[in-house]
Amino acid sequence: MPRDGAITFRDIAGKLDVLRVECDKSADAGAIEIDRLIERYGIDAKLSDFKPDADCPRKIARNPYDACGARCPDLSKVV
Repeated sequence: MPRDGAITFRDIAGKLDVLRVECDKSADAGAIEIDRLIERYGIDAKLSDFKPDADCPRKIARNPYDACGARCPDLSKVV
């Protein structure tokens, strides 16, 4: 799979134990173990392939003017 400059799970494996996901708009937060993500998606999968299981109404609506605010705050520390 071409990388196209995207962050892959290989890039963060060994640097983070869990991937925290937060949303500034809804105050939702969660975390998932990196090992579980690698098992599910593969080590060379792009981080953008990861879809949190949360039922975010903004993500479901797909409104470009009120998009989901999910982010992974720990990524900037490791890549």
